[in-house]
Amino acid sequence: MRTLATDQLDRLKIAYQVLAYDEVEKTALEVARKLGIAPSDVFKTLLVRSGREFALGVVPGDQELSLHALARVWRRAEAEMANPADIQRITGYVRGSVSPLGTRRVLPVFLDRSAQARTIAVSAGQRGQELLLRGDDLLLAVAGTWAALCR
Repeated sequence: MRTLATDQLDRLKIAYQVLAYDEVEKTALEVARKLGIAPSDVFKTLLVRSGREFALGVVPGDQELSLHALARVWRRAEAEMANPADIQRITGYVRGSVSPLGTRRVLPVFLDRSAQARTIAVSAGQRGQELLLRGDDLLLAVAGTWAALCR
């Protein structure tokens, strides 16, 4: 199935694989279990805000995002998790299916350094689908920034 995320990767000629799972799963850990891959390989995409600005933090499913670390690399005094009501309005995706690719607005994307030089999974922008791709390719596709983002 085509999504905005797969369309973006296709335009950039970036290789990926779509993995399907029972869309009842809600967390990265549940998705990893369902797909039979390590939780550290399933990255979750989190919408954060600083004032009226938004960004995405992409971290392994078995880790927690450090808002302090993200604010520092984003060069903001502070950052907080966005309100759930903002998720669809800002990204175009429903909660639980946010992809760093194909977002409604162009957002700064900060990708945890642990994704460098390896294959990871991120949401394809639709519940029940993950994209398997190289972390370096994801960073290129979103014009993102590497950062140490986990607590």
